Amino acid sequence: MKQFKLKEKKTFIKILKEPPVEKKKTNVSRIVYLLILFFVLTMVVKRIYNGNVTIFADGQIELPKQTINFPNDIKVIDIYTEEGKTVCEGDTLFKYKILRDEIDQANLESKNQENSWIIKERLSINKKIELNKILISNKSLNLKQINSNINTSESLLLGGLHSEYNQYSHLKDVESKIRSEILYLKEEIKLLLNHLNLLIRNQQNYLNSTRSTSEIYNRLNYFIASIDGVISDVFYEENEICFKKEEMLTIHQLKDASVITYFDTNEMDHLNVGDEVSVLFPDGNVQQGRISKFFVSTYALPSEFQKKYEPTERNIVAQVVPQSTADEKLWQKFYKMNVRVEKSRYNLF
Repeated sequence: MKQFKLKEKKTFIKILKEPPVEKKKTNVSRIVYLLILFFVLTMVVKRIYNGNVTIFADGQIELPKQTINFPNDIKVIDIYTEEGKTVCEGDTLFKYKILRDEIDQANLESKNQENSWIIKERLSINKKIELNKILISNKSLNLKQINSNINTSESLLLGGLHSEYNQYSHLKDVESKIRSEILYLKEEIKLLLNHLNLLIRNQQNYLNSTRSTSEIYNRLNYFIASIDGVISDVFYEENEICFKKEEMLTIHQLKDASVITYFDTNEMDHLNVGDEVSVLFPDGNVQQGRISKFFVSTYALPSEFQKKYEPTERNIVAQVVPQSTADEKLWQKFYKMNVRVEKSRYNLF
């Protein structure tokens, strides 16, 4: 076979070098534009999703509490507790004394006036009874004299002295009249005595009432705790006056924490007892809860949730409790703080 050989002579074809390819410059403006567009679209989609799928509501963490107040003004004598102190049922919290208010003072003055009238009336009745007794005594003496004269006239008539008849008849009329007057005075004394007994009973009732009322206002009282809990507020100090219906102190129980949630009235059809919700706390923590109950009527939205310069809104108020009892301590730490509550508008499962 014939061997094939390449020519080894130098070629006259020149090779041209390709120019270097320039790298494309990054279009920063386009990237920024795309990022902004993506962010806007994400926010729009999220807003549309949340507006149609998620229900948002404001709420506050609440704990069961007992507020101590009184129907009368009181003077605080001694306080045996302080804010933040744990108390148990049966502990003595403070010593106080009940004060008279204007109504009690007016009632006392009215009773005093009534008692003064009773005293005057008793004196008047006793005086009248004594006068009647004197009149009865005098009339009885007159009656004896008249009876003696009647006996004398009867003896003369029996002796045949008929001229004594007119005198005898007159004496009998006088006797009858005196007897009637004595009887009337005795009956009047009976009525006066009955009235006097009634006044005595009324006065005794007044004295008993005054005595018991004085005991109430002069007695030192002790307030005993009826629940276990923590003293959260003490509004008055020793020797200060706590006016009626004002809070003296507040005891909070460290259990059964819940969220009082204010839902928009338009969401009524999507809310039911037992529905699960998410509770977003101020520290960013999210806990699961459930709606335990709804309150009977709608309530005005608290001022901290109310938008400024807008009409006051009324909302459906629900109580949300922790889904797990283990989360309750976390809820207690945020007492009286605002939280955000979220719920799915539709129950998919």
